[in-house]
Amino acid sequence: MNQKIIFSFFLILSACSTKHDPLRKISSMGSRGTYFEDITESSGVPVISGGSIVIGDFNNDQFPDFIINDRLFQNVTNGPIQFVDVTTRVGLDKMAGDAIFVDINNDGETDIVTTKGQIFLQKNKMFTEVSKQFGFSLDDHAFSLSFADVNRDGYADIIVGSSEISDGTTFKFLPGKFFLNVNGTSFKEDPRFSLEKYPAYTRGIEWADFDNDSFPDAYFSNYRLRQNFLFKNNNGVFREVASEYNVQGEYNTTTYVDPVNKLSYGPQYGHTIGSVWADFNNDGNFDLWAAHLVHKFVGKNGNGAYDIRGYVCDDSKIYQNLGPPDYRFNDVRKLSEIPMMVRGDWSVYKGDELWSQVTAADFDNDGLIDTYVAQVYNLKYSHSFLFKNKGNFKFADVSANEPTRVFDSYGAAWADFNNDGKMDLIVSGREGVDQNPRLKIFKNIYKNPKNHFVKIKLIGTTSGMNPVGTQVRIVSDKGLTMRQYEGVTGTLSQENDPNLHFGLGEAKTIKSVEVRWSSGKRQTVTGVELDKSWIVTELK
Repeated sequence: MNQKIIFSFFLILSACSTKHDPLRKISSMGSRGTYFEDITESSGVPVISGGSIVIGDFNNDQFPDFIINDRLFQNVTNGPIQFVDVTTRVGLDKMAGDAIFVDINNDGETDIVTTKGQIFLQKNKMFTEVSKQFGFSLDDHAFSLSFADVNRDGYADIIVGSSEISDGTTFKFLPGKFFLNVNGTSFKEDPRFSLEKYPAYTRGIEWADFDNDSFPDAYFSNYRLRQNFLFKNNNGVFREVASEYNVQGEYNTTTYVDPVNKLSYGPQYGHTIGSVWADFNNDGNFDLWAAHLVHKFVGKNGNGAYDIRGYVCDDSKIYQNLGPPDYRFNDVRKLSEIPMMVRGDWSVYKGDELWSQVTAADFDNDGLIDTYVAQVYNLKYSHSFLFKNKGNFKFADVSANEPTRVFDSYGAAWADFNNDGKMDLIVSGREGVDQNPRLKIFKNIYKNPKNHFVKIKLIGTTSGMNPVGTQVRIVSDKGLTMRQYEGVTGTLSQENDPNLHFGLGEAKTIKSVEVRWSSGKRQTVTGVELDKSWIVTELK
């Protein structure tokens, strides 16, 4: 049933003067491109680096903050984008491991969970560790974290992906774990959600309601020649369906015949590092982009051994969701205009495809969601990509003239740090080969007055304060644009700005906004205006 509600418009308020350090010197601005400007030096962030960047608004001032390398940086923007390290001030000196922002007890204050088995509850902008009280502990193989309300009780449950056990030549894999949240007071493992049958080196767990049945589903990005998993949620019962829906990766050991040893080889799934769900063609169905590390060399290596690894990895995937009735996926990477690295010996080999973090946002507000893809290793070809969506699953790399190009990176996330309706980018990597890695802040400076936006903050009631999988569908005079409350995305438990950002291109009017809550409720709202930010609360 359609329901009209009143939106709360949150103003871009000036920060209090106490947020600023009067001794901080503002440096000159960094390099500029068409879309982004490097403002790292003027932003107040120190020389720091890390593989995981987590965005969240821990103090509810509508200015997104972030965690990197066990440090919490508060956004104190009052004009220029500025950050202050508040780790010690808020009681997080003992925070360790990769973290996630999640409101565990639905009190409206963002808490923190880490891969070291730590839980920090927040009360009035101070954090207290309560891991023992919550009965929560993780072993040394906990690698990736994610969260969603798997049993629809309104509380965010924690899902943990495991790393591998290796002696350098052999590899053993461990299953992940589900921890059910018991009324925001404790966590327990529940055999109904056991992953014992699915051991893997899971480097990312990403949620989306890909089949539009109001139950969010989970994609596990698995490394070390292991298939990826897709757990379809059927009213709280999870079934692994990756092969059924064609998103498991490729396995075909007869794809190639090596001309030297006359033997057959082929991909054995490969090394997926991070994935992201996004509606890349605005058809109302979530597509899936899987970033892989792909070996390409075939031939005698520097030690004189014959290397066939170039045959065994499947390429990174861009899976188009074909929609109802079956919601199967089709890999359209070869149609995307993103070239693949060449497979072969030294006569053709130009390097491996080393994609790691992939994260999505509409950085130019043209109505098509774009991606930033990082690459790992300190090599001349392992730089990041900024892919602009041209429509019809075709993408153009526009990073060559942007300061956003870095090397050897896992960490990248999107956020509108200054609430101007344009998505900024935060990245950790090397500016060049052999340079020391560091955190970089890139302000979005793109100007196109014809392109519009809308931002929406979701507050769940029945769905809880972490409504992962909740869809928001905006219909304008230019068509449909869809986003979701995604929680964790990509690899290493990273999170983008939790406020949903919609680029709407040259739209002149918004016809409707529909929220499909993770609780199953549907809520239609009216009166939404362009170029503003709104808060939507789930009706009880």
